[in-house]
Amino acid sequence: MDVPAFARAYGNAWASRDTAVFVALFAPDAVYRDDQVGRLSRGHPDLHAFHAHFVAAISDIRMDFPNAFGNGRDLCLEWVFSGVQTGTYHGRAPTGIGFRANGVAVIRLADDGRIASVTDYYDSAGVQRQRAA
Repeated sequence: MDVPAFARAYGNAWASRDTAVFVALFAPDAVYRDDQVGRLSRGHPDLHAFHAHFVAAISDIRMDFPNAFGNGRDLCLEWVFSGVQTGTYHGRAPTGIGFRANGVAVIRLADDGRIASVTDYYDSAGVQRQRAA
């Protein structure tokens, strides 16, 4: 597998306002865990709602991947994310403030090459401080 190409597709899907593009990367029973915001999404309907909420609240989304590597079905993507909170996000009113975060996505692929699971790790307190500035 070309892990850097996969990372680019993943980042482009996050940035896309077309939630179907994002959901298509995942197996139907995939699990996405983001403990920083207390979100556990299971399956396509949850993933659709999760991404739709995100892109409705965050604009100018950009993801870069300084490191992306894997071994078989297990991938690790180091990411740098930036965006602007222009909508309500998890109950927080729009700020119009840009923010940036560094993080890591630990991904397991299903047999068909789609994502079976993702767990994201990042400094959510740092993101909140930036959005409150």
